[in-house]
Amino acid sequence: MNRIKRWTLTIYLLGLPCFAISEEPTVIFEDGYVVKIYSDGSGTIGKKFDPKSTLSCNSFSCEYKRKNANSETTFDDEWSFQVKNDEMDDEQIITVRRYPHKISDRFGEMELKSDIYLWINLSQSTREVFCVAGHDYPGLTAMIRVDSEKAIETNENGCLSLSNSLDDQLRSGSKVFIRGSHWPYKSPETKNISLDGYRVMTDFLRDRRK
Repeated sequence: MNRIKRWTLTIYLLGLPCFAISEEPTVIFEDGYVVKIYSDGSGTIGKKFDPKSTLSCNSFSCEYKRKNANSETTFDDEWSFQVKNDEMDDEQIITVRRYPHKISDRFGEMELKSDIYLWINLSQSTREVFCVAGHDYPGLTAMIRVDSEKAIETNENGCLSLSNSLDDQLRSGSKVFIRGSHWPYKSPETKNISLDGYRVMTDFLRDRRK
């Protein structure tokens, strides 16, 4: 038994908290973006961090990130993905999510707390799906709009087919507005999601489809 396992077992037997040792991801650089992949198939794709973007922010987190940034440091506004095989039929599943963020001159990067976020399923080339996740109010539909393009209505589950025309809009767009209603609040919630890295993210994950 190696030293790490021995210490983990000792801590467990003593009834003390046992913290997992962080895993170093595999890092790939793609067209100005940083891809980090973990052994369980999860990962992130983010734009390389630019220290100049938060020069007006003097908080500890901003100063720490500027001081310690390296070639692998990204903005917090990342695409999070999961590539796995289904436990029952071994079918490959590729999903992506992204939450609303903003950069404040005073506070730096902030995740906007919301029940509504973006979710994409890229598992099958013939059946890709785009969803307003968190939309679950019975009888209501959600909506999406890329930049100034015409708004598109989803089904009641908040999803629609990621068609070639929609994919083209997302690949060339700068932001997508998503609107959905999260139970039990009937009033819709609208969020702005950056499309930075959408093209890199979809190309990278589609290349990994079996």
